[in-house]
Amino acid sequence: MIRRYGKPSGPLLSLKSHFFSDNERLLDEQRQLAALYAQQARRTRCKACDNPIDKVAFSKLGVDYMICPRCGHLNGAYEDSDAFCAAVYTDASGAAYARAYSAADREAYRIRTRDIYVPKAKFLVESLATLGEDPGTLSYADLGAGSGYFVAALRSTGLVTVRGHEVSATQVALANDMAGEELVEMHALDETVALAGQLQANVVSLIGVLEHLQQPRQLLAALRSNPSVSYVYISVPLFSPSVFFELAFPEVMQRHLSGAHTHLYTESSLEWTCREFSLRRMAEWWFGSDIVDLYRGILIRLAQNEATAESAAIWQEMLKPAVDGMQESLDSRRLSSEVHMLLKFESGT
Repeated sequence: MIRRYGKPSGPLLSLKSHFFSDNERLLDEQRQLAALYAQQARRTRCKACDNPIDKVAFSKLGVDYMICPRCGHLNGAYEDSDAFCAAVYTDASGAAYARAYSAADREAYRIRTRDIYVPKAKFLVESLATLGEDPGTLSYADLGAGSGYFVAALRSTGLVTVRGHEVSATQVALANDMAGEELVEMHALDETVALAGQLQANVVSLIGVLEHLQQPRQLLAALRSNPSVSYVYISVPLFSPSVFFELAFPEVMQRHLSGAHTHLYTESSLEWTCREFSLRRMAEWWFGSDIVDLYRGILIRLAQNEATAESAAIWQEMLKPAVDGMQESLDSRRLSSEVHMLLKFESGT
């Protein structure tokens, strides 16, 4: 098992400065999306293991959440319906969702690719090499490619046989414009599972994708049945301390468990998923933004109160230098808000 812990927070703080400055607008958008989600049919089975669920653990922004008693997965209490997914991902060519992942210009796109996605690509390539593979001879498909950042990052490492697949027309157009060639292909939302079973790729990446799918189990089953696919590289958000910081600060933009993040993985639900779909954990990188969320939550609440506004700068000076060390302590205990995993299908399945 290859394991890595921790990641510097500097690039994230630089790229996500609007999380601090646009708190009210972003929180209002999340409340609207939460209200839409809560109008959908009630969920009765776990997104990760399909076990019956019914007991509410807590509520946030008007949405109930349930913890699966079998696998430990955190489920939103409502279905990711066709109407909800269309509203989030594809209505108006996906322009609303794309705003969170687009770049103002080529330099901004390059910086985001370099600072956020290239480290993910390098971890994949280095892990494959450590496992005895020649990464340059393998083919790669990035499902849910978005604006093409991870495709661009893979290409920057020297990989050639890389394709992306995405449901948002706006993001596909941006990705191909930035690449200067047609590297990302568009497909319909309801074609995702069928596409997974037909991909001609040795390595399939799902970077921040499983948590957005209506049918993550069906997609993994399709990948398992695809004889071309040997490895799956995932990045998923986790049920971590960030959730409790968001519960404690309801007037602060909810970065982690809100919007299109209707459910969160746990190490136990990931382990259940690996057992069910015959996947072996080969490499893992645990890192998160929990302490950044805590730092941001307290900073915004201090600034919102006239009596404490002057102390915000003191808090900023006190905590900011300690963020990475505090976060790595959580990461090393596998309590981080995110994990990257390289998984390999067991032979003979």
